Amino acid sequence: MAATTVFAVTGTLAAATPALASVEPPAGGWDHTWTTTDADKGGTVYIEENGDRVSVCDTASDGLSPRVQVASEESSVPGAYDIRYTLTASGGLGSCATASASQGGVYNLPENTSIGVTVWLGPNYKFQSTHYYLNDH
Repeated sequence: MAATTVFAVTGTLAAATPALASVEPPAGGWDHTWTTTDADKGGTVYIEENGDRVSVCDTASDGLSPRVQVASEESSVPGAYDIRYTLTASGGLGSCATASASQGGVYNLPENTSIGVTVWLGPNYKFQSTHYYLNDH
């Protein structure tokens, strides 16, 4: 059973500035691209609505693994979201983790529903940003 949560924004912690590197995005067209809130944008999430494709990539050499959590709005409780899944890009700079509807189950996001996407660094929600979109195709 999926957990229910409401996304919350937390404060940003200070950190040393790591070396910035240019990382190519994963191949494909993307409807949405969002980053973590740190100065180097160490984690980037890419969303393609058609096929519910989500990819999170490590875009800075900072020693932190970017993560993305994908949730869908409950039909019975507006503003409440059920967490569908979390992905972690744990291979260092340039690594990505990807999921899509073709995997079935939790990865097949409901149509005409608000989707919440939170991207952050490390296990403790550092530099998180949360975004929403209507999954309408």
